[in-house]
Amino acid sequence: TLNMVLNGIYKIIYIAPERLESAKFCEFSKQADISMVTVDEAHCISQWGQDFRPSYMKIPEFLGKLPYRPIVSAFTATATAEVKADIIKMLELRDPFTITTGFDRKNLYFGVSHPHDKYSETVRIVEKYKDNCGIIYCSTRKNVESVCEKLCADGYNASRYHAGLSDEERRKNQDDFIFDRVQVMVATNAFGMGIDKSNVSYVIHYNMPKSIECYYQEIGRAGRDGMKGDTLLFYSLGDVVMLSKFAEESGQKKINLEKLRRMQQYAESPICRRRILLSYFGETVDHD
Repeated sequence: TLNMVLNGIYKIIYIAPERLESAKFCEFSKQADISMVTVDEAHCISQWGQDFRPSYMKIPEFLGKLPYRPIVSAFTATATAEVKADIIKMLELRDPFTITTGFDRKNLYFGVSHPHDKYSETVRIVEKYKDNCGIIYCSTRKNVESVCEKLCADGYNASRYHAGLSDEERRKNQDDFIFDRVQVMVATNAFGMGIDKSNVSYVIHYNMPKSIECYYQEIGRAGRDGMKGDTLLFYSLGDVVMLSKFAEESGQKKINLEKLRRMQQYAESPICRRRILLSYFGETVDHD
């Protein structure tokens, strides 16, 4: 593959940032005629960003070792003002041209409920959209298995996705959902990255996400066809306790606890949740 790049056959290559730790790849990069380095999911370079990944920290070092500095661009769908500043600083972007397309998804409804029976509430939404596709996010593999099994037993066309499945099954289940062979995908947050499926009518969060960034990215998979879509978060203090424990044990305790606090505020707020989401990302809205 690398030889085909050097010979001009491949014009664009897509790599994981972990690849930058490979001596062979770094040697190749010094020979290649690189005109642009584009950082996707650029929020991962910031400790305040969703899913901070230490391997992203290798990108500036990689750029510094190239014979010359190519154009550097960065893209993300979930950057606060703080994260944007981090991206510019970490990638050493020089007076960059910046553009924000906006965070307001006017066709989506943002709902939060406190159901005594989460599964019954799930069935209500699935039944409402029984001829359409939807995603149900669960925080654990156990919940994914349980919800998917119940839906299938109740006659719904559902599939599952989590890291405990084989690569082959994950690929098959993902393709079945993308090509409308199944209507409901029950999954952990491992599902969805890079998937552009236009006809997702609803996204249910069976458990509360760990941050507003995670939540916004996952609900953003609904309504991409411009049609109205429902997003519904099931809120329980049990989820807060569990997520707090995870945050306490993480390497970024202070940051993750603050993100969780903002997520909890969103779930408990009596005011328009669209306003809260947009405010978090530095925007305002003039309607409820």
